[in-house]
Amino acid sequence: MPDFDAHEGSALRRLLVCLGAIALFITLSIIGLSATGVAHLVPMDARAASYAAANWDFARPAVDQMNASAIQICGAEASARAAAGTPNEDVRKAQVEVLVAEYLQSERDYNAQVRAIVEAGAQRPWDVPSKALPLDLARSKNCMKAAAPAPRQTKPLAAVTPALAQDYDAGPAWIPDPEHRFLTLEELDAAAAMAGWPNEPGWWPDMRKIILCETRSLDTMAHNTSDPHGGSYGLAQLNGSYHFANAGEDFARRFDPIVNLRTALWLRAARGHFGGTGGWYNCAKLWGID
Repeated sequence: MPDFDAHEGSALRRLLVCLGAIALFITLSIIGLSATGVAHLVPMDARAASYAAANWDFARPAVDQMNASAIQICGAEASARAAAGTPNEDVRKAQVEVLVAEYLQSERDYNAQVRAIVEAGAQRPWDVPSKALPLDLARSKNCMKAAAPAPRQTKPLAAVTPALAQDYDAGPAWIPDPEHRFLTLEELDAAAAMAGWPNEPGWWPDMRKIILCETRSLDTMAHNTSDPHGGSYGLAQLNGSYHFANAGEDFARRFDPIVNLRTALWLRAARGHFGGTGGWYNCAKLWGID
């Protein structure tokens, strides 16, 4: 009996020594890998940290916005087909072009952002698409879910712009709902009348031509960021904020069609003509308008 106990104790000691040697070997190996700069081969905290540091919050809103944009494009295309052979045909085609260009830019931005995060070493979550849907696929996925919209009837501009009765100097920034972002020619004429443009030679007929040159799509949210004078805004593509300030209008409402056209009327009256420096030089020259 004593001999058996001694044998069992000896085996236990050998086991403990063996386990201790293995633990020491693993510890020394990790220290050695860290010292030689290859610690990245150990898939532990480094990988977890890079995953946690990546911010994917942009992905879902971006995908949702592109889906909504695809549906809007389908609606614009339906409106363009319905406008074939009418005075609004070119306007509706231009509106489709604007929306398609915006979708393609959003697609490029999304893909670039995903690529940058992955190349930085982060893992992409399973529910984040690796790439945005190309527009044709986005149309197929989203537009078949929505009934083709009926051609939008021209509405009184007060319905298109519910804030018209408000004090423009006190209201918040004006942003149209997607349905009323783009105007028809009839709505443009109604907006000009509400802004006070005289419908006589030298006034609205000429300004109408200039607007169709400056903003062919009749996009109330048109914004030319490349303009060197602080950007050009709205239907009349007014430069910077100073025209609005000089006309006594609120720059925050620069995209409101009434405010934009009313500021354009002030500029035309103050200058006495359309063309030349400080006016609508290029479009006035194109149409031969002074």
